[in-house]
Amino acid sequence: MKIRKVLITAGSALVFGLLSFVGFQWWAPSLSAESLTKEEVNQTAKDKFPGTIMKTTKSEGEEYQIEMQLETGVYQIRMDAKSGEVRSIKKETIGHTAEATTEKAHRKLLTQNQIKTRISSQGDLEQIDFVQEKDNSFYKAVVNKNNEKITLILNPYTGAIIDSTLVADSIITESEAIAIAEKHVKGTGDDTEFYQPLDQTPYYLVEVELEDDRDAVVQVDGYTKEVKTITWEDDEENDNDGPE
Repeated sequence: MKIRKVLITAGSALVFGLLSFVGFQWWAPSLSAESLTKEEVNQTAKDKFPGTIMKTTKSEGEEYQIEMQLETGVYQIRMDAKSGEVRSIKKETIGHTAEATTEKAHRKLLTQNQIKTRISSQGDLEQIDFVQEKDNSFYKAVVNKNNEKITLILNPYTGAIIDSTLVADSIITESEAIAIAEKHVKGTGDDTEFYQPLDQTPYYLVEVELEDDRDAVVQVDGYTKEVKTITWEDDEENDNDGPE
């Protein structure tokens, strides 16, 4: 009788051990699949989509929701919290929900000085403006690089460059340059020469004859129409005259 009890006890222990082993093997994969950290999922998103991450949140359904600024706009990306696989990607439309609009309103806008710092490598800043539209806002900056003007559209929250456009400035005509020179020194244009050096913006040299028979050579910037210099020919003659 005692032997039978011992056998029953041993059998029960064996069955329990087998069940425990099988249960552990079944649960082990799910236990080992830990969720990715916020930093890990952000890096995964950057590897897949080159852009700027604006916001990352984790939902209860083991999913990360990432708001990301790409070259073509702002996108909402849903990623699996464990595998990092992209579940969906959707471009943010102009018609935001009330909740999204309120959320954006609470984000801190960058100041103009902060924007200037972020685009300092893009060229010499000529102008910067904050533009507020009905469903959108952005910074618009104009920079000069290698004698070319570039218009930049920037995200007001991250400073990311959304768009970059080369400004196709037109050079003023010879007639315009003469009119500017005549008005500046109050005379009559007589001769004009156009110069386009590599190290500066193009310009006109306009020779203007005044009523008192003096002649002036006026340098007019080909883009800005600004009078750069005025050289009086009488002064040149006097400088060249030596003692008799």
